[in-house]
Amino acid sequence: MKSLFCYSKEDIRIEDVDIPEIGDSEALIKTIFCGLCITDVAKVINPEVKKPTKLGHEVVGIVEKTGKGVSKIKKGDLLAIYHRIPCYSCNYCLHGNYSMCRHSRETNLDPQGFSEYIRLTEEHVKYDTFIIKDKNNLKNAAFTEPVACCIKAIGKMPLKRKDKVMVIGCGTMGIIFIRLLKALYDAGVVAIDINDAKLEIARNFGADLTVNSKIDNVREKILKFVPNRFDAAVLTFTISETVDLAMSSVREGGSIQIFAGPLNERKIAIDFEELYKKELTLFSSYSSDPEPNRRSFNLLMDSKRNKLDFTPLISNILPIEEFKKGLDLALSQKSFKILYYFDEKIVNSIIPIIH
Repeated sequence: MKSLFCYSKEDIRIEDVDIPEIGDSEALIKTIFCGLCITDVAKVINPEVKKPTKLGHEVVGIVEKTGKGVSKIKKGDLLAIYHRIPCYSCNYCLHGNYSMCRHSRETNLDPQGFSEYIRLTEEHVKYDTFIIKDKNNLKNAAFTEPVACCIKAIGKMPLKRKDKVMVIGCGTMGIIFIRLLKALYDAGVVAIDINDAKLEIARNFGADLTVNSKIDNVREKILKFVPNRFDAAVLTFTISETVDLAMSSVREGGSIQIFAGPLNERKIAIDFEELYKKELTLFSSYSSDPEPNRRSFNLLMDSKRNKLDFTPLISNILPIEEFKKGLDLALSQKSFKILYYFDEKIVNSIIPIIH
């Protein structure tokens, strides 16, 4: 079968490897789509990441076969899958910190998301498989994992209906935040970016106000929208400037969600006097958890009613052989979500979406 191996940013190969064998309680799926995540991009370009490294986790596929002990899913089922499984018994899990669980961090898809076939362990089958009943939801189901990450992050914040929230960074994750904040809280959302094309997408997904921080007077513009400042801010792009902007724009007692870690600045100075006297709360959120996964999938499967159709964010659907092309598009910030497929024939046999 075909599987992707990244030896460096310039040395990406599609190699032929054995199809994984499955046990009685396991399943084999054939990958339909695997989305490119910013964490995949980071692994490719970071020289400190040991190569080759496993890539790909935003997977939708079709069940090829199951072990004799599997009853939850059957051959031919369309699935969205999640790659990590907590142990549910360690101190982290008992405190609800599932993404910190050692077992969760050690588990992954076999061999990886960017493979033609994937082995699902007994734990994956039990906890992390979601059956797609309507094939027309196939592309939206590919957003299960990224939407779940945003749902988890939002859930950490003490938001109330119609709160005012600033979202800094309007890439794929920023747009997902905007749409979720509107759909779940009817929030007033201001989107901040330096790219007018991204800000236009943000408006299309519900942002009440967009601000180009490169050319606009940010504080003057946002104060007209929120004279009493924001209840919360979400940072999907974290640098000194965006942290400063968030802290100065959030009201006393407000909250700031650090959703994306700094790319280059490992240490960012914070005015702790301001943090203390304003009673600001800083949150961070890494990966997702079991409950956000289920909620994400259910919301995406009912997208017509709750207006959570993210398929307009799919910029490119490419064969896995063109991985480098998609990577370059992502690095140039000229695309949003990129999906890869391994077998055009099987994709088009399910739903004609490749042109």
